[in-house]
Amino acid sequence: MDQLDKIVQWFALNMNNLGTVATILAFVVSIVVLAFSAYRYVTIRRDELKDKRYGKYHQLIRDISTGSDGAGQLKLVSQRAYIYELRHFPEYSALTRRVLASLIEEWGGETGGNNATQRYEVQETLNALRGRWPCREEKVVLVTVSACTAAK
Repeated sequence: MDQLDKIVQWFALNMNNLGTVATILAFVVSIVVLAFSAYRYVTIRRDELKDKRYGKYHQLIRDISTGSDGAGQLKLVSQRAYIYELRHFPEYSALTRRVLASLIEEWGGETGGNNATQRYEVQETLNALRGRWPCREEKVVLVTVSACTAAK
């Protein structure tokens, strides 16, 4: 019984300190929960945006290579704009350079002013992509794409 009285007396003397500790502990726990929730939200949002960019990139590649989109045949101006937009996907730069180089070869045998305009836009996009990552070389279907020549 003597032990119980000592414990009760200690609690009575230190009640303010215990309340302060409990308040601080609750505050720290809520900050940790808030930080974890914010981290989780940012991570999920980043993954969603990455998936959306992935889909947009592949839609652009499909529309450029087929020459049409969901609405039908692409006009030359739209196709040039799509080719230009590929510059905004640096994470797919290596693939973009290979795909565009193969399109230049594919359109190379075809005659007409449209193909020359398309080839020009593809070449400009390739030059822009090479300029971002100098001194990298890749072999692309009989075509050597070299960023070192653009940097010299």
